[in-house]
Amino acid sequence: MLCVNGKNRLAMAQELLNVYWQQHLVGYLTSDRGNLQFRYASKFLKTPAVRHISASLPLQEAAFGHRETAAFFSGLLPEGDVRTHLARYLNLSEGNIFALLKDIGGDCAGALSLWPAETPPQTASLRVLTDQEAHDILSTLEKRPLLAGEDGVRMSGAGAQNKLMICWAEQQIAIPRGTMPSTHILKPPVRGFQDTVHNEFFCMSLAKAVGLSVPDVSIYWLSDIPYYVVQRYDRGVGSDGQVMRYQQEDFCQALGLPPEMKYEKENGPTLAHCFALLDDRMQRGLMPGRDKIELLKAVIFNFLIGNGDAHGKNFSILYDGDAERLAPFYDLLSTVLYDDMHKAKMAMKIAGKYKFNAITLRHFEAMAKDCTITAGFVKKTIKGLTSSILPKAYALQARLKEDPRTCSAFYDRILEVIEMQCHRLSR
Repeated sequence: MLCVNGKNRLAMAQELLNVYWQQHLVGYLTSDRGNLQFRYASKFLKTPAVRHISASLPLQEAAFGHRETAAFFSGLLPEGDVRTHLARYLNLSEGNIFALLKDIGGDCAGALSLWPAETPPQTASLRVLTDQEAHDILSTLEKRPLLAGEDGVRMSGAGAQNKLMICWAEQQIAIPRGTMPSTHILKPPVRGFQDTVHNEFFCMSLAKAVGLSVPDVSIYWLSDIPYYVVQRYDRGVGSDGQVMRYQQEDFCQALGLPPEMKYEKENGPTLAHCFALLDDRMQRGLMPGRDKIELLKAVIFNFLIGNGDAHGKNFSILYDGDAERLAPFYDLLSTVLYDDMHKAKMAMKIAGKYKFNAITLRHFEAMAKDCTITAGFVKKTIKGLTSSILPKAYALQARLKEDPRTCSAFYDRILEVIEMQCHRLSR
Protein backbone atom coordinates (compact mmCIF):
# COMPACT_ATOMS: atom_id res chain seq x y z
CA MET A 1 0.00 0.00 0.00
CA LEU A 2 1.39 3.37 -1.08
CA CYS A 3 0.89 6.16 1.42
CA VAL A 4 1.51 9.69 0.12
CA ASN A 5 1.51 12.29 2.87
CA GLY A 6 1.33 16.04 2.37
CA LYS A 7 5.09 16.48 2.51
CA ASN A 8 5.64 13.90 -0.23
CA ARG A 9 2.93 15.43 -2.40
CA LEU A 10 4.80 18.74 -2.15
CA ALA A 11 8.06 17.09 -3.17
CA MET A 12 6.38 15.42 -6.13
CA ALA A 13 4.96 18.76 -7.30
CA GLN A 14 8.29 20.58 -7.24
CA GLU A 15 10.45 20.64 -10.37
CA LEU A 16 14.01 21.87 -10.75
CA LEU A 17 16.24 23.29 -13.47
CA ASN A 18 19.97 23.70 -13.06
CA VAL A 19 21.14 27.19 -14.06
CA TYR A 20 24.60 27.36 -15.63
CA TRP A 21 26.88 30.33 -16.36
CA GLN A 22 29.14 28.89 -19.03
CA GLN A 23 30.09 25.52 -17.45
CA HIS A 24 29.58 26.70 -13.86
CA LEU A 25 26.47 25.65 -11.96
CA VAL A 26 25.34 28.96 -10.45
CA GLY A 27 21.96 28.06 -9.03
CA TYR A 28 18.59 26.37 -9.24
CA LEU A 29 15.26 27.46 -10.68
CA THR A 30 12.41 25.59 -9.01
CA SER A 31 8.68 25.49 -9.67
CA ASP A 32 6.13 24.38 -7.12
CA ARG A 33 2.84 24.33 -9.04
CA GLY A 34 3.87 27.48 -10.92
CA ASN A 35 5.36 29.25 -7.91
CA LEU A 36 8.93 30.00 -8.94
CA GLN A 37 12.04 30.37 -6.80
CA PHE A 38 15.70 30.90 -7.63
CA ARG A 39 18.54 30.07 -5.27
CA TYR A 40 22.27 30.48 -5.82
CA ALA A 41 24.23 27.25 -5.41
CA SER A 42 26.17 27.24 -2.13
CA LYS A 43 29.33 26.01 -3.87
CA PHE A 44 29.11 28.86 -6.40
CA LEU A 45 28.78 31.46 -3.63
CA LYS A 46 32.13 30.25 -2.25
CA THR A 47 34.08 30.37 -5.53
CA PRO A 48 36.50 33.23 -6.32
CA ALA A 49 34.62 33.93 -9.57
CA VAL A 50 31.29 34.43 -7.80
CA ARG A 51 29.09 37.17 -9.29
CA HIS A 52 25.38 37.93 -9.47
CA ILE A 53 23.39 36.99 -12.57
CA SER A 54 21.21 40.11 -12.29
CA ALA A 55 21.16 43.44 -10.51
CA SER A 56 17.70 42.36 -9.30
CA LEU A 57 19.06 39.04 -7.94
CA PRO A 58 22.03 40.02 -5.73
CA LEU A 59 24.23 37.35 -4.19
CA GLN A 60 22.62 35.78 -1.12
CA GLU A 61 22.07 32.40 0.50
CA ALA A 62 18.30 32.71 0.74
CA ALA A 63 16.03 31.86 -2.18
CA PHE A 64 14.33 34.62 -4.17
CA GLY A 65 10.55 34.53 -4.27
CA HIS A 66 8.22 34.23 -7.23
CA ARG A 67 7.99 37.93 -8.13
CA GLU A 68 11.73 38.56 -8.50
CA THR A 69 12.39 35.14 -10.03
CA ALA A 70 9.56 35.27 -12.58
CA ALA A 71 10.45 38.80 -13.67
CA PHE A 72 14.04 37.86 -14.51
CA PHE A 73 13.53 34.42 -16.04
CA SER A 74 10.46 35.41 -18.05
CA GLY A 75 12.72 38.02 -19.62
CA LEU A 76 14.72 35.19 -21.23
CA LEU A 77 11.68 34.07 -23.23
CA PRO A 78 9.98 35.42 -26.36
CA GLU A 79 7.00 37.72 -26.03
CA GLY A 80 3.66 38.35 -27.70
CA ASP A 81 2.57 36.25 -30.68
CA VAL A 82 5.94 34.49 -30.86
CA ARG A 83 5.49 33.16 -27.34
CA THR A 84 1.87 32.25 -28.04
CA HIS A 85 2.82 30.25 -31.14
CA LEU A 86 5.78 28.69 -29.35
CA ALA A 87 3.62 27.52 -26.45
CA ARG A 88 0.97 26.20 -28.81
CA TYR A 89 3.55 24.23 -30.78
CA LEU A 90 4.98 22.73 -27.58
CA ASN A 91 1.51 22.08 -26.07
CA LEU A 92 2.31 24.32 -23.11
CA SER A 93 0.70 27.31 -21.48
CA GLU A 94 2.35 30.55 -22.59
CA GLY A 95 2.31 31.66 -18.95
CA ASN A 96 4.29 28.61 -17.79
CA ILE A 97 7.76 30.17 -17.57
CA PHE A 98 9.35 27.07 -16.07
CA ALA A 99 8.01 24.61 -18.64
CA LEU A 100 9.01 26.82 -21.56
CA LEU A 101 12.55 27.24 -20.25
CA LYS A 102 12.74 23.51 -19.63
CA ASP A 103 12.13 22.99 -23.35
CA ILE A 104 14.10 25.89 -24.90
CA GLY A 105 16.39 27.34 -22.21
CA GLY A 106 19.68 25.92 -23.45
CA ASP A 107 20.87 29.01 -25.35
CA CYS A 108 19.47 32.27 -23.99
CA ALA A 109 20.38 35.94 -24.10
CA GLY A 110 23.48 36.33 -21.97
CA ALA A 111 25.60 33.61 -20.41
CA LEU A 112 22.91 31.51 -18.75
CA SER A 113 21.62 28.14 -19.87
CA LEU A 114 19.06 26.01 -18.06
CA TRP A 115 18.98 22.22 -18.05
CA PRO A 116 16.67 19.75 -16.31
CA ALA A 117 18.35 18.27 -13.25
CA GLU A 118 17.88 14.77 -14.65
CA THR A 119 19.38 15.70 -18.04
CA PRO A 120 23.06 16.69 -18.08
CA PRO A 121 24.06 19.34 -20.67
CA GLN A 122 24.43 17.70 -24.06
CA THR A 123 27.54 17.67 -26.23
CA ALA A 124 27.99 20.76 -28.40
CA SER A 125 27.51 20.31 -32.14
CA LEU A 126 26.31 22.12 -35.27
CA ARG A 127 23.74 21.14 -37.85
CA VAL A 128 24.85 22.79 -41.09
CA LEU A 129 21.87 23.58 -43.34
CA THR A 130 21.59 23.51 -47.09
CA ASP A 131 19.98 26.60 -48.59
CA GLN A 132 16.76 24.66 -49.09
CA GLU A 133 16.73 23.46 -45.48
CA ALA A 134 17.38 27.01 -44.26
CA HIS A 135 14.58 28.35 -46.45
CA ASP A 136 12.13 25.69 -45.19
CA ILE A 137 12.93 26.49 -41.55
CA LEU A 138 12.80 30.28 -41.95
CA SER A 139 9.55 30.20 -43.91
CA THR A 140 7.80 28.28 -41.12
CA LEU A 141 9.09 30.28 -38.10
CA GLU A 142 5.65 31.76 -37.42
CA LYS A 143 4.22 28.29 -36.86
CA ARG A 144 7.33 26.81 -35.27
CA PRO A 145 9.27 29.60 -33.51
CA LEU A 146 12.94 29.05 -32.61
CA LEU A 147 12.93 25.61 -34.25
CA ALA A 148 11.18 24.34 -31.11
CA GLY A 149 11.07 20.59 -30.70
CA GLU A 150 14.04 19.88 -32.99
CA ASP A 151 16.20 17.15 -31.52
CA GLY A 152 19.09 18.66 -29.55
CA VAL A 153 17.94 22.27 -30.16
CA ARG A 154 17.04 24.36 -27.09
CA MET A 155 17.30 28.03 -28.02
CA SER A 156 15.41 31.01 -26.65
CA GLY A 157 15.25 34.56 -27.96
CA ALA A 158 13.71 37.48 -26.10
CA GLY A 159 11.51 39.98 -27.90
CA ALA A 160 8.28 39.97 -29.89
CA GLN A 161 9.75 39.33 -33.36
CA ASN A 162 10.42 36.00 -35.00
CA LYS A 163 14.11 35.19 -35.16
CA LEU A 164 16.54 32.31 -35.30
CA MET A 165 19.76 31.97 -33.32
CA ILE A 166 22.44 30.62 -35.64
CA CYS A 167 26.13 30.07 -36.30
CA TRP A 168 27.99 30.18 -39.61
CA ALA A 169 29.86 27.20 -41.02
CA GLU A 170 31.68 27.84 -44.31
CA GLN A 171 29.21 30.63 -45.15
CA GLN A 172 26.23 28.35 -44.55
CA ILE A 173 23.62 28.77 -41.81
CA ALA A 174 24.20 26.30 -39.00
CA ILE A 175 21.96 25.45 -36.06
CA PRO A 176 23.68 25.12 -32.65
CA ARG A 177 22.80 21.96 -30.74
CA GLY A 178 23.44 20.83 -27.19
CA THR A 179 25.67 23.29 -25.36
CA MET A 180 26.92 25.02 -28.54
CA PRO A 181 26.39 28.81 -28.21
CA SER A 182 24.85 30.68 -31.14
CA THR A 183 26.89 33.57 -32.52
CA HIS A 184 24.39 35.49 -34.65
CA ILE A 185 20.69 36.33 -34.72
CA LEU A 186 18.79 36.16 -38.00
CA LYS A 187 15.47 37.98 -38.46
CA PRO A 188 13.10 37.51 -41.40
CA PRO A 189 11.05 40.42 -42.79
CA VAL A 190 8.14 41.30 -40.50
CA ARG A 191 4.90 40.37 -42.21
CA GLY A 192 2.67 43.37 -42.94
CA PHE A 193 5.42 45.99 -42.57
CA GLN A 194 7.42 47.30 -45.50
CA ASP A 195 11.11 46.47 -45.72
CA THR A 196 11.88 46.00 -42.02
CA VAL A 197 15.17 44.29 -42.90
CA HIS A 198 16.65 47.28 -44.75
CA ASN A 199 15.11 49.66 -42.21
CA GLU A 200 16.88 48.07 -39.25
CA PHE A 201 20.09 47.48 -41.22
CA PHE A 202 20.27 51.16 -42.23
CA CYS A 203 19.48 52.53 -38.76
CA MET A 204 21.99 50.23 -37.07
CA SER A 205 24.65 51.11 -39.65
CA LEU A 206 23.89 54.81 -39.18
CA ALA A 207 24.22 54.45 -35.40
CA LYS A 208 27.72 53.07 -35.90
CA ALA A 209 28.55 55.89 -38.33
CA VAL A 210 27.67 58.56 -35.74
CA GLY A 211 29.72 56.85 -33.04
CA LEU A 212 27.23 54.72 -31.10
CA SER A 213 28.28 51.26 -30.00
CA VAL A 214 26.38 48.65 -32.02
CA PRO A 215 27.19 45.09 -33.10
CA ASP A 216 28.07 44.24 -36.69
CA VAL A 217 25.04 43.81 -38.96
CA SER A 218 24.47 42.54 -42.49
CA ILE A 219 21.78 41.46 -44.94
CA TYR A 220 21.68 37.82 -46.00
CA TRP A 221 19.73 36.84 -49.12
CA LEU A 222 18.13 33.43 -49.41
CA SER A 223 15.64 32.45 -52.14
CA ASP A 224 15.29 36.13 -53.10
CA ILE A 225 14.27 37.05 -49.54
CA PRO A 226 16.42 39.43 -47.47
CA TYR A 227 17.17 38.54 -43.84
CA TYR A 228 18.61 40.86 -41.21
CA VAL A 229 21.64 39.37 -39.44
CA VAL A 230 23.25 40.79 -36.29
CA GLN A 231 26.33 39.46 -34.56
CA ARG A 232 25.68 38.67 -30.90
CA TYR A 233 27.51 41.07 -28.60
CA ASP A 234 27.07 38.60 -25.72
CA ARG A 235 29.31 36.10 -27.46
CA GLY A 236 33.08 36.10 -27.97
CA VAL A 237 35.99 33.78 -28.66
CA GLY A 238 38.17 32.55 -25.80
CA SER A 239 41.93 31.99 -25.86
CA ASP A 240 41.28 28.34 -26.78
CA GLY A 241 39.25 29.36 -29.83
CA GLN A 242 35.94 28.30 -28.27
CA VAL A 243 32.85 30.50 -28.37
CA MET A 244 32.20 32.08 -24.97
CA ARG A 245 28.94 33.37 -23.50
CA TYR A 246 28.92 36.73 -21.68
CA GLN A 247 26.19 37.61 -19.24
CA GLN A 248 23.83 40.46 -20.06
CA GLU A 249 20.41 41.55 -18.93
CA ASP A 250 17.96 44.13 -20.19
CA PHE A 251 16.87 47.08 -18.07
CA CYS A 252 13.55 45.43 -17.18
CA GLN A 253 15.37 42.41 -15.76
CA ALA A 254 17.84 44.63 -13.90
CA LEU A 255 14.95 46.61 -12.39
CA GLY A 256 13.00 43.47 -11.45
CA LEU A 257 10.18 44.08 -13.95
CA PRO A 258 8.53 41.39 -16.10
CA PRO A 259 8.62 41.82 -19.91
CA GLU A 260 4.91 42.64 -20.06
CA MET A 261 5.78 45.90 -18.26
CA LYS A 262 8.44 47.03 -20.75
CA TYR A 263 6.55 50.16 -21.82
CA GLU A 264 6.27 53.24 -19.62
CA LYS A 265 2.49 53.37 -20.16
CA GLU A 266 2.34 49.88 -18.58
CA ASN A 267 4.14 51.18 -15.47
CA GLY A 268 7.42 50.12 -17.01
CA PRO A 269 10.74 51.97 -16.93
CA THR A 270 10.87 55.69 -17.57
CA LEU A 271 13.95 57.51 -18.80
CA ALA A 272 14.48 58.67 -15.23
CA HIS A 273 14.47 55.03 -14.09
CA CYS A 274 16.97 54.08 -16.81
CA PHE A 275 19.43 56.83 -15.91
CA ALA A 276 18.97 56.15 -12.18
CA LEU A 277 19.88 52.50 -12.82
CA LEU A 278 23.16 53.60 -14.40
CA ASP A 279 23.77 56.10 -11.59
CA ASP A 280 23.39 53.27 -9.07
CA ARG A 281 25.83 51.01 -10.91
CA MET A 282 28.30 53.91 -11.24
CA GLN A 283 28.09 54.74 -7.53
CA ARG A 284 28.88 51.11 -6.72
CA GLY A 285 31.99 51.39 -8.88
CA LEU A 286 30.67 48.81 -11.34
CA MET A 287 30.06 50.94 -14.42
CA PRO A 288 32.00 53.80 -16.08
CA GLY A 289 30.51 57.29 -16.16
CA ARG A 290 30.78 57.51 -19.96
CA ASP A 291 27.97 54.96 -20.24
CA LYS A 292 25.53 57.60 -19.05
CA ILE A 293 26.60 59.84 -21.95
CA GLU A 294 26.19 56.90 -24.35
CA LEU A 295 22.63 56.29 -23.11
CA LEU A 296 21.80 59.97 -23.63
CA LYS A 297 23.13 59.80 -27.20
CA ALA A 298 21.02 56.70 -27.85
CA VAL A 299 17.87 58.43 -26.58
CA ILE A 300 18.51 61.37 -28.91
CA PHE A 301 19.36 59.05 -31.82
CA ASN A 302 16.12 57.10 -31.35
CA PHE A 303 14.20 60.36 -31.49
CA LEU A 304 16.00 61.46 -34.66
CA ILE A 305 15.31 58.22 -36.56
CA GLY A 306 11.73 58.02 -35.26
CA ASN A 307 12.12 54.85 -33.19
CA GLY A 308 9.04 54.60 -30.98
CA ASP A 309 9.94 51.15 -29.65
CA ALA A 310 12.93 52.04 -27.45
CA HIS A 311 11.43 50.48 -24.31
CA GLY A 312 12.93 48.96 -21.19
CA LYS A 313 13.88 45.67 -22.86
CA ASN A 314 15.74 47.39 -25.68
CA PHE A 315 18.54 48.64 -23.43
CA SER A 316 20.85 46.23 -21.62
CA ILE A 317 23.77 45.87 -19.23
CA LEU A 318 26.69 43.70 -20.31
CA TYR A 319 28.79 42.00 -17.63
CA ASP A 320 32.55 42.08 -18.13
CA GLY A 321 34.24 40.11 -15.36
CA ASP A 322 33.51 41.96 -12.13
CA ALA A 323 32.60 45.13 -14.05
CA GLU A 324 29.49 46.17 -15.92
CA ARG A 325 28.93 48.38 -18.93
CA LEU A 326 26.11 49.55 -21.10
CA ALA A 327 25.60 46.95 -23.79
CA PRO A 328 25.87 47.86 -27.48
CA PHE A 329 22.55 49.17 -28.81
CA TYR A 330 20.19 46.97 -30.79
CA ASP A 331 16.70 46.92 -32.36
CA LEU A 332 17.19 50.39 -33.84
CA LEU A 333 14.74 51.15 -36.65
CA SER A 334 12.36 53.88 -37.77
CA THR A 335 8.96 52.75 -36.47
CA VAL A 336 7.15 56.00 -37.32
CA LEU A 337 7.16 54.93 -40.97
CA TYR A 338 4.60 52.27 -40.04
CA ASP A 339 2.37 54.73 -38.17
CA ASP A 340 0.64 58.06 -38.60
CA MET A 341 3.44 60.54 -37.91
CA HIS A 342 0.97 62.89 -36.23
CA LYS A 343 -0.03 60.16 -33.76
CA ALA A 344 3.24 58.24 -33.42
CA LYS A 345 4.51 57.96 -29.86
CA MET A 346 7.73 57.13 -28.09
CA ALA A 347 8.01 54.20 -25.67
CA MET A 348 9.22 56.57 -22.94
CA LYS A 349 8.14 60.15 -22.39
CA ILE A 350 10.39 63.13 -22.97
CA ALA A 351 9.44 65.70 -20.29
CA GLY A 352 5.90 64.33 -20.07
CA LYS A 353 5.35 64.04 -23.84
CA TYR A 354 4.86 60.80 -25.76
CA LYS A 355 4.13 62.12 -29.26
CA PHE A 356 7.08 62.76 -31.54
CA ASN A 357 5.49 65.86 -33.04
CA ALA A 358 5.00 67.42 -29.58
CA ILE A 359 8.67 67.24 -28.59
CA THR A 360 11.16 70.05 -29.19
CA LEU A 361 14.55 71.04 -27.82
CA ARG A 362 13.05 72.54 -24.66
CA HIS A 363 11.51 69.18 -23.75
CA PHE A 364 14.92 67.49 -23.92
CA GLU A 365 16.34 70.29 -21.77
CA ALA A 366 13.52 69.75 -19.25
CA MET A 367 14.21 65.99 -19.31
CA ALA A 368 17.78 66.63 -18.19
CA LYS A 369 16.84 67.30 -14.58
CA ASP A 370 14.99 64.00 -14.19
CA CYS A 371 18.00 62.18 -15.62
CA THR A 372 20.56 64.03 -13.43
CA ILE A 373 22.26 65.64 -16.43
CA THR A 374 22.72 69.37 -17.00
CA ALA A 375 20.49 70.98 -19.61
CA GLY A 376 23.55 72.55 -21.19
CA PHE A 377 25.18 69.18 -21.73
CA VAL A 378 21.98 67.78 -23.25
CA LYS A 379 21.78 70.73 -25.62
CA LYS A 380 25.44 70.34 -26.60
CA THR A 381 24.98 66.60 -27.25
CA ILE A 382 21.89 67.25 -29.39
CA LYS A 383 23.75 69.84 -31.41
CA GLY A 384 26.59 67.40 -32.04
CA LEU A 385 24.28 64.63 -33.22
CA THR A 386 21.98 66.79 -35.35
CA SER A 387 24.96 68.34 -37.13
CA SER A 388 26.54 64.98 -37.97
CA ILE A 389 23.65 62.59 -38.54
CA LEU A 390 22.39 63.91 -41.90
CA PRO A 391 25.78 64.02 -43.66
CA LYS A 392 26.50 60.54 -42.30
CA ALA A 393 23.07 59.29 -43.39
CA TYR A 394 23.43 60.59 -46.96
CA ALA A 395 26.92 59.13 -47.25
CA LEU A 396 25.68 55.78 -45.93
CA GLN A 397 22.73 55.78 -48.32
CA ALA A 398 25.02 56.46 -51.30
CA ARG A 399 27.34 53.63 -50.29
CA LEU A 400 24.56 51.10 -49.70
CA LYS A 401 22.87 51.91 -53.01
CA GLU A 402 26.01 50.84 -54.87
CA ASP A 403 25.51 47.23 -53.75
CA PRO A 404 22.38 45.41 -54.99
CA ARG A 405 22.39 43.35 -51.78
CA THR A 406 21.94 46.45 -49.59
CA CYS A 407 20.19 48.86 -52.00
CA SER A 408 16.68 49.99 -51.00
CA ALA A 409 14.38 52.88 -51.88
CA PHE A 410 13.18 52.73 -48.27
CA TYR A 411 16.24 54.71 -47.17
CA ASP A 412 14.74 57.86 -48.73
CA ARG A 413 11.83 57.70 -46.30
CA ILE A 414 14.12 57.27 -43.29
CA LEU A 415 16.12 60.31 -44.40
CA GLU A 416 12.92 62.36 -44.60
CA VAL A 417 12.15 61.43 -40.99
CA ILE A 418 15.63 62.37 -39.82
CA GLU A 419 15.46 65.74 -41.61
CA MET A 420 12.11 66.49 -39.98
CA GLN A 421 13.29 65.43 -36.51
CA CYS A 422 16.48 67.48 -36.79
CA HIS A 423 14.33 70.48 -37.65
CA ARG A 424 12.16 69.89 -34.57
CA LEU A 425 15.21 70.03 -32.34
CA SER A 426 16.43 73.24 -33.94
CA ARG A 427 13.41 75.14 -32.62
